[in-house]
Amino acid sequence: MKITKKKISKTESSIDLTLENKDYINIFENKLKDLKKRVNLKGFRPGMVPVQLIKKMYGKSILIEEINKIISEKINSYIKEEKIKIIGEPIAKESDIDKIDIDNLKNIFFKFHVGHLSEFQVESFSKKKKYLLHNIKVESKTINETIENLKVQYADVNNIKVVTNKSNVYSEIKYNEKEYKGLLDITILDKSESKKIIGKKLKDSILINLKKLTNNNEETISQILGSPIKVDEIPDKVSLKIDNIIERTPAELNTTFFDKIFGPGKIKNKKEFNLEIKKSIEFNYMRESEFYLNKTIESELVSKNKIQMPVEYVKEWVKKNNDEETSDKIINEQFDDYCNQIKWSYIVDDIVEKNKISVENEEIQEVAKNQIQQQLMSSGMQNVGKDIDKFVENYLKHNNGENYLKIFNQIKSNKVFNLIKEKSTITNKSITFNKFKSLASKI
Repeated sequence: MKITKKKISKTESSIDLTLENKDYINIFENKLKDLKKRVNLKGFRPGMVPVQLIKKMYGKSILIEEINKIISEKINSYIKEEKIKIIGEPIAKESDIDKIDIDNLKNIFFKFHVGHLSEFQVESFSKKKKYLLHNIKVESKTINETIENLKVQYADVNNIKVVTNKSNVYSEIKYNEKEYKGLLDITILDKSESKKIIGKKLKDSILINLKKLTNNNEETISQILGSPIKVDEIPDKVSLKIDNIIERTPAELNTTFFDKIFGPGKIKNKKEFNLEIKKSIEFNYMRESEFYLNKTIESELVSKNKIQMPVEYVKEWVKKNNDEETSDKIINEQFDDYCNQIKWSYIVDDIVEKNKISVENEEIQEVAKNQIQQQLMSSGMQNVGKDIDKFVENYLKHNNGENYLKIFNQIKSNKVFNLIKEKSTITNKSITFNKFKSLASKI
């Protein structure tokens, strides 16, 4: 097999590949012999169909399939060996494969077009390089707001007998011979029309103007009825029968509430609760600060390395691999970010190779396990025991290993960030959350 690359520009190349007869003839003949053992053809005993007949009937399709497999493997290996920073996949431009004669097998020529990044060299890192890590102050106001939000989130639910202006009303709603089980949050509905419901009791039935009640908002109507509904489909009056009335009152600061937030018996009083809330906020702030630092490093390296890309080639690649709506959004709204992500992925690979960074399978499984445990706990499943391993296995295999690759790249990128920070100088600076938020919005 002969492979040669010709540079068209800094960001595009052509690859010529000649597949010689000896590269594929044995594979083809072995496939025919294997098919001979399995094929059932009228007039012949199993395994006794002549190879020449099989070759005549199925030979060309088998040969083309096997050649395509060989070509795909060889060109991908070549790209990897030559360290071509390819975008997407090679695009076939020319081929002799359609002219193939299974009775006279010759060399087959292929030409591919590839788009790639221009050459670049990431400089080594040293302590001379300085980065800033922001320590975000946790203010008392933030702690109090967080507690108030949690009290609402974990509110006590009470069944009541009469609708008030704070009620959630479960109702049976009928119109045009249609029936829905609806939920009305009186606090967000039209105050004038709501007065017809306020003061009503369980099992009471009334007529209301649902359009007026929701201010003609289709989204609100659809949420109430639990189904997509057009405003013009609804008559001016609908029948409403009250099935249940509940009200949510903010949770009280007691051990029951503490146990819901941090687990049974871990918090004994308000002082300990406030301290744990502060620690949680500090943890989240530090995570945001680390994320901002990582984005700063990424942005700086992408900008500093002046990597060129074949813009039109990338746009064509985007269109080829996405639906029209997604393609338009990427090309017209997100194209610079899209290109920068491709550049960053190759910068990461360059740093990984130079510093011999590796990602082990055990690390991927551990990250997946932690993510799944958090998701299960947030949905109320506290004890999954040995079943967690099954969750992890299924998750990592999902979509042909897409989740596995996602976590692999996440760990790889994090290791690169950690290496850069270890080799650089990190200084700390205190900042208020509002100032940090303004700063982070600009990157």
